[in-house]
Amino acid sequence: MRTRQLGLVLIVVGASGLIGTSVGAGVGPGPLGPDWMASMHEWMMGGVASGQAPAPVAGAPEVEVVAGDFAFSPAEVNVPAGGTVNLVLVNDGDLPHDITIPALGFRVEALPGTRVSASLTAGPGEYEFFCSVPGHRDAGMGGLIVAA
Repeated sequence: MRTRQLGLVLIVVGASGLIGTSVGAGVGPGPLGPDWMASMHEWMMGGVASGQAPAPVAGAPEVEVVAGDFAFSPAEVNVPAGGTVNLVLVNDGDLPHDITIPALGFRVEALPGTRVSASLTAGPGEYEFFCSVPGHRDAGMGGLIVAA
């Protein structure tokens, strides 16, 4: 009889632990909130902007943005409205980074220690950009493209 009671107690404690773990997984702030797996999958499979950045255009002026770990320099980039520039992403960080501009369907990715160039044409306006690697945008890795 005592073994049966002990078994029942272990089952109840185990079930309570499983329920508490699944309920608590999405509670509170932090990088591993309820959608962390979905955001990682989205980033690995193409990220926020479904389009990829077009190839650089020979002779177009270059605009360089340096990605460190959790910051872009400069954070505000000026480009000519309607003109094409080659946006150069230099990754000086220890992690992979990208520049994602959802409004323009643009994303360029760079591994640590690399320099990647892609053509960008933007109509007049201001466009938010950020690193779409999960957690990087939340850590402040973003900026603004100003096309004038």
